[in-house]
Amino acid sequence: MLIPKHLEEISEIIETSENNEVLKIKCKCSHTHFIVYEFCESDNANVKPGFNEIIRENDKLYLVKRNFFGKIVEKIECGNMFEKKQRRIIKVKCEKCGLEYVLFDNYKHGYDAVITQQESCASKNEITFYFKKAYSQPIEVFIKIYQDISYDQFKDEFENIDYSSYLNSFGNIDIYGLNPKLRKIKICSEETA
Repeated sequence: MLIPKHLEEISEIIETSENNEVLKIKCKCSHTHFIVYEFCESDNANVKPGFNEIIRENDKLYLVKRNFFGKIVEKIECGNMFEKKQRRIIKVKCEKCGLEYVLFDNYKHGYDAVITQQESCASKNEITFYFKKAYSQPIEVFIKIYQDISYDQFKDEFENIDYSSYLNSFGNIDIYGLNPKLRKIKICSEETA
């Protein structure tokens, strides 16, 4: 099982395969509908509206714009636009009891974050984050985690690494929801390696 440690208590596996897990988020109070919030650091005023996703292709970063069906319709090479990796945090708040959970923080979760933490470069500063609603209504939330290297390969790359660090070092994450009409809503899709 490839469930990151911070999600173990609030998730239920609904699909599994060799390299990925699909999890349904479930509050500690057993409720399954959440308000989804996002913090996305944006200190680049020159980014065009509608370009809201960064992808990596052939070791280059691209800012992309997708159409209604999720197909990439425009792509801009970022170059040195993002020298510092911009912070992205997705959290949910239970509709019933109000408990909040961080589902993804690219400074703490994912392969690149584990490497940064290993190299002791992670920022220790306390920061106030201003979240906006990613979707206006309570929805069911699902996470798909991709991990394409084994624990043995991971241990060979890093010394003194524990299994929980390996679980948090997934290569990709997709967070999506289902609205009341069972329509899929993309919240976050990020390559973390």
